[in-house]
Amino acid sequence: MHHETLVGLWDSQPYDLGSLESSWLGFLQDGRGWSAWANLAGAMDVSRFHWHCPEPDVLVLRCTWQASGGWQGTEGPLRFSSIDDQGPGGEVLKTGYTIRPDEIPAAGQPSTALLLEKHVQFCSTYALIKRELFPNDDPAHGLAPWP
Repeated sequence: MHHETLVGLWDSQPYDLGSLESSWLGFLQDGRGWSAWANLAGAMDVSRFHWHCPEPDVLVLRCTWQASGGWQGTEGPLRFSSIDDQGPGGEVLKTGYTIRPDEIPAAGQPSTALLLEKHVQFCSTYALIKRELFPNDDPAHGLAPWP
């Protein structure tokens, strides 16, 4: 069972004021997705997963692939410039979640927030950035396309 309200790209940046790093979660309609983390020093980590909701307000992420490396550039979406390490996943995370309207003070506008009971990529609170998402939106797509 997939919960349609999770589909899209979620970003921790609106909640990371003053932080030198941010995280993202991408949930594709077909049950695939990714988590990504990057810092201003140029390091980046991406984990691909399969996701499902076995019951209301419960999310399961099964990691299938992980990579770490570097990123560079400021134009367009964040992408790997190099991969230093990659390999199969295997970790499974089960967490409760809530999706609710939120007012982000720094943004000055209403948003939709995803609140997780457990951290994913060092964060537990994400703002919805966009609903329509594709496999090539994955930050690792250019160096390691989806099989």
